[in-house]
Formats: sequence, structure tokens, C-alpha cells
Amino acid sequence: MPEDGVPDEDEVASAEELMQHIEENWREKVEKATLDDCEQIRAAGEYVRAAESWQDAVSRVADGLAVSEERAEWLVGLYIKIFTDPSKSVTGYGLNIGGLYFSTQKSVEEIQPETRIDSVDEAEEYLREYVGVHADEADIDEVTFTDDLPEEPPYPSLDLNLEIPTPQLTGLTEALEAITSSYHQQLAAQLSTILDGYFDSLLSDTLEPIADLAEQYREIEESDFEFKWLSNVKHAAFMQLYREYCDEGNDAAAELLAAQLRDEEDIESFKEYFRSFNEYDERQEIIEEALDAHAEGRYVLSIPTLLTQLDGIFIDLALDIGLWRPDHDVTGVAVVNKGEGSPRHISEIDEEFRDYYSSRLWPNRVEILHGKRTDYADDELLSAKLIWLLFQTLHTVENIRSAEDFGDYHILHAVAEDDVYSITAIADHLDYQEDYVEERCTALENQHAVSVSEDSEVSITELGHEYLEGDRSLVD
Repeated sequence: MPEDGVPDEDEVASAEELMQHIEENWREKVEKATLDDCEQIRAAGEYVRAAESWQDAVSRVADGLAVSEERAEWLVGLYIKIFTDPSKSVTGYGLNIGGLYFSTQKSVEEIQPETRIDSVDEAEEYLREYVGVHADEADIDEVTFTDDLPEEPPYPSLDLNLEIPTPQLTGLTEALEAITSSYHQQLAAQLSTILDGYFDSLLSDTLEPIADLAEQYREIEESDFEFKWLSNVKHAAFMQLYREYCDEGNDAAAELLAAQLRDEEDIESFKEYFRSFNEYDERQEIIEEALDAHAEGRYVLSIPTLLTQLDGIFIDLALDIGLWRPDHDVTGVAVVNKGEGSPRHISEIDEEFRDYYSSRLWPNRVEILHGKRTDYADDELLSAKLIWLLFQTLHTVENIRSAEDFGDYHILHAVAEDDVYSITAIADHLDYQEDYVEERCTALENQHAVSVSEDSEVSITELGHEYLEGDRSLVD
């Protein structure tokens, strides 16, 4: 791994692994400062503000806090940096607790309830991170003394090519609309970091300029890159795949993916990672047999097994969330491939994922499982692609299940029609499961979007109309 703690781009890692690296980097910043450091820096502020020069401030702090001159210089330098040159690399929670701590004389215990941090212990860690980041960046020899310090630490400025004119996020909307659908998830992750910095103070100077990122994704969208759907690997890994495609083509990119599955440790890591998904539980034994078969080069077993399980995951999803009734003949491609305008449309399925599933996966499924194709016994790349598709599918399904209100918009539209009022009628009209409609109508009633009578007749409220018109959000 490079010295800066960023994982090597040649290693295709999961989003979970990336988060582990981020956590490790954050922990390093926490360890750079103790709570005693934080307390002494704040205590030094009283002496710094009363001083007339750098040396005067150092002398006052050394005498007042009974510390060495070297320690006093460090405390003075950090205090001045916090108030004059704030870091752009502090997390939102760190910036929140740090700003409050250094602009008041309150203890962490008193400040923590004013934040969204869950406990005093966590608040102390975020405060240490705040100071640790500044300590990591500060060059004490270059800190300039000033006797005109602000009363509170200023927020770092946003040095990004993104204009956000109002708190209604119109800038974000315009930025997202400028990018085609395939990379919304990755771009939104980058944008949300910036917006958190703007509104919740989660700031970072390590993001690429948004304009460049938009152009980059636009270029990918217009290409024939096969793996556009692989949106849950880290950005650096995704771009490494894309560069491999640009240099050598899709087969070379597939080879790079396959290379991540050739060691026994790689396969075991995938098993462990997959176990974190609920969808994996009942299919674990089958899928792990397929993974073992892949590791052993028995692709004639891994490929058809993975094809059946990918399809089954989507069928389970469709039935469980009420989009199809148990007596319907549901297929995985039917779930994935529903287009815009259908009341069954699941917007959380990315368009590139839809296209890949229907145009590449499904034909293979039919030809292989129906015995029409017999040339896959040595096809390592296809087997590897299916494992990575399983990786993305588990993420996609998890995203869909977490969006519990995906059908609310269509239900409210149905209720708003003159001839559709009862829960049964709504279910028939939308071809949803009745239990699902009843459950969502109860949730919508709790959100004051509909009213449900004792005989299960549903009527839409003014708030529900406002939601349909885009003027209101629904809040539990």
C-alpha cells in the first residue's frame, strides 16, 4: 500500500474495503492528539489573545501552563492555526465539535448534546481528530502571529468548481442532471461529501473538481466499456478498469477482474464479504460451492450455479417487497428490466446494470441453463464476471430493500384517481400484493399523506397531493 494510506489502484477492492481504509486514516488523525492536547490548546488561547508578539505568547503560555518552551510553541502554533487557517480535511462531526469546543469554555460533556454525535466518548474522539488534523498539517515555523484572532474558528472555504446558489440544492440538481444515469451513484457519493461540507461541514480538499469528474463520466457513458454497471467498487479501482479498457479493450478489463479471484485468500475474502448481506443467507451454501468451483477451475459448475442464484435473488426480492404476486411467473430479467413508467419500476436499479443484466447475462442464462451452449467449461472470464455481478447484485438489492417507500408514489397516484379507493382496489390496479399495499398505506397514514377508514377505504390528504406535486417530502 502507498505511504499515504490509499489502497493500490491495481487492487480492485470493495466499497467496504475502501471504508476500512478511510477508517484507518481517520484513526491515525485521532491518535495524533490526546484529550489533554485539546484542553491545553484551548487553555493557551487566553494567553495568546493577551500577547503582543509570538515570543510573548510563547512565554505567557509556558509560564501560565507550566510547560516547556517547545511545548508552548506547539500549543500557540496550533491555537493560531485553528483560528486563522482551518483545515479542509476534517470530518463534519469533527468540525462541529471542534468549532464549539474552541469558541466556548464548555466541556465535551456539555457540548455533546448540542451535536449529532451519539456519545461523549465519540465526541472526544472527533475533537481529537479535529486537533490531530490541524497538528498534522501545521508547520509551527511558518505560523504567523496575529493579535486579531476571530472569536470562533472559521469554516474552511470551498475551493471547488461547483456553485450552490440556495439551500434547496438547485446546484446539486443541475449538476446531477448533467450526468447520464449510470454514474449517479458514484458521482452522488462525491457530491454528497461536498454538500455535507457546505451544510454539515464535512469538508475535504482531496476531491477532484466536479466539472472534470462530470466530463470523465460522460466519456465513460458514451464508451463501449462493459463494466459500467460495477458501481460499488472504489472509484480508483473503477477507473483502473476503465483505463485498462481504453488501453487494451474489454477482455483486458475482464482479465483484471479475474485476477482478483485467483488466490484462495481472494475467494475466502469474497465469502466473508458476501456474508454481510441478508440476501446471501439462504443461498450461502450454494454460492460458496460455486466460489470453490471457480477457485478450482471447474467453471462448468460455477457458471450455471451462479446464473441460477443471480436470477433467484431478484425473484425473491420481487415477491418479498410486493411488486409481484406469488402466482405470477416472475423472472429475474422481468424484475430488473421494467422500464420507466411502469408502476413496478424500481429506480434503484441503475440503467447500466439493467442493460447488462438483460442484454448480456440473460442470454447466457438461457443458452447455458437450457443446454444450448456447451463451450463454457474453460471460460474463467465469464465465471469471474458472474462473481463480480453477484457482488454488485447484492449491493443493488440491499439498496432497493432499504428504500421502503419505493411504491408510495404509485400508491398515492392510484389513490388520487377517482375510481380507486380501497386497499384491494389499489393492489389490483397496480398489480401489487395486497399485504404490501396495506402496509404502505399504514405508513402513509402515519405520515399524514392518506387517511384510511375502518373499512379500508383510502383517501389522499392535502399533504399527499403536495408530495405528488413535488412540493413536500414525507417524513415518518
